[in-house]
Amino acid sequence: MTKYMNILKSVAVVATLFAVVSCETIETDLTEDPNQLTANDANIEFLFNSNQIALVSFFQNLQFQEATVSRMELMRNSPFYASQYDAGSFDGAWIRAYANLLNETKQLKVIAAEIETDVVNANNYIAAAQILEAYTVVTLVDTFGDIPFSEALQGSDNFDPGRDSGESVYAQARELLLNAIVKINGTSSVDLASDLYFNGDMNKWKALANSLLLKIAVSSRLNNSNAATEANAVINGADFISSNSGDFEFKWSTSAEPESRHPLFQAQYVGGAGTYMSNAMLSRMDGDPRFNYYFYQQDGADPFQYPPAGGNGFEGRAHGDAGPSVASDYPLITVHGLYPAGGKYNDGTTGATSGTMGAAGAGISPIMTHAFTQFLLAEAQLTLNNNAGAARNALIAGVTASMDKVTGFQGGANGADNEPTAGEIQAYIDSVGTAFDAASNPSGKLNVIISEYYKAAWGNGVEVYNNFRRTSFPADMAPSIAPNPGTFTNSMLYPSNYINNNNNTDAVQKSSVGVKVWWAEGTSFNLDF
Repeated sequence: MTKYMNILKSVAVVATLFAVVSCETIETDLTEDPNQLTANDANIEFLFNSNQIALVSFFQNLQFQEATVSRMELMRNSPFYASQYDAGSFDGAWIRAYANLLNETKQLKVIAAEIETDVVNANNYIAAAQILEAYTVVTLVDTFGDIPFSEALQGSDNFDPGRDSGESVYAQARELLLNAIVKINGTSSVDLASDLYFNGDMNKWKALANSLLLKIAVSSRLNNSNAATEANAVINGADFISSNSGDFEFKWSTSAEPESRHPLFQAQYVGGAGTYMSNAMLSRMDGDPRFNYYFYQQDGADPFQYPPAGGNGFEGRAHGDAGPSVASDYPLITVHGLYPAGGKYNDGTTGATSGTMGAAGAGISPIMTHAFTQFLLAEAQLTLNNNAGAARNALIAGVTASMDKVTGFQGGANGADNEPTAGEIQAYIDSVGTAFDAASNPSGKLNVIISEYYKAAWGNGVEVYNNFRRTSFPADMAPSIAPNPGTFTNSMLYPSNYINNNNNTDAVQKSSVGVKVWWAEGTSFNLDF
């Protein structure tokens, strides 16, 4: 894990390189084309580039940390939740959120407001930036709880901003998204000159905004009396992410100079395997058609066992296994595969990882997708609308979208002998429908939905962390290797750079990682295992 986190520190540097390169290739003659910006306004493009990279850097850092306590990645630092991460673990994510993305969004809005004539405006830039801003602040709340927002980023006017309640930040994020949709629906905006996510397609940005509005409603449904109204506004509007081509994902490349390969590919292929996988996740995916896309087995060993049995090697380690790393393990451990890290499809051939294998690092960071949206729709229909039929339809759509995306990723299995057949994939999808039909309503059916969401969310620990705290599902989560791992990490410790540098009276560390975020208050799930 340390190797992976060190690699993430370089992402911000790569971001700057991407931003500079993008700005050097933009046409800026507004007098000839009102959809292009002038040279005097080129900073808006630089800021938007930086926004986009800061977002994926922020996401990639937090998703891995949240995946570890959720069993998707290995909880490696400690068998005890309280000591898995210290406050310093989140300094980088906090800086990327506040000093980079949120600060630059504020600057971007100032510049964009000045591009306002009878002929042209920059509302598309404002809209896209606000969507990134909304995702960021909601994720900060989901991770830490109450955060500075309304008083933040005021410079010398307020060096010590106070916190807003998580509920208030959610409401403000919702308004940002609604306003973004209004701006997109307007006219006369310049085009996005360098859109790393949707190539300037504002309909896809609008669909993302609606999917995030749905996410906000579902995430908060336990403590939000308006959740059903808010969710149904999105459902009835039917303008959310509705195909895999509209997925909100960052596409990494095969470039080593500047380094822009997927961070997990860097961690497990470029420098050789050295990050243990979670046996809980490996076991969950055993027999799933997506297994060989998710994981590459360097030695082809089976079963999922550590330490190795009978000399057959092993796959990963159990949840909370903080035992010392063993160099002789590295040629044997399973690593991230083709999806989403851009590694190697597990075609049965074996051998140590290298920087030329598989998709050579051209992976993705899946932030909000068609499949995720369908699982959120399924939960909303089941829990807010009591409509099991609609929930089932969305569940099946979500699993199907995930299967299509994963098996077709970067050429898929490329004709490997062990590629899952269409019949095998359909049999799996049918089995999900059967399990849903047989499950109790609503608890058992919700468990099926969240369990499938978990599998489809590989590469996105943010979603599984939220889902687990909101529902306690999947119900079959593996226990820690420690008999008494302590109180589950209901929220992460506030970053040390925030606690140490903010003199506001409320800038104090929380009492423990057991403190719940606002939308989970009142839950009585036992997650302490």
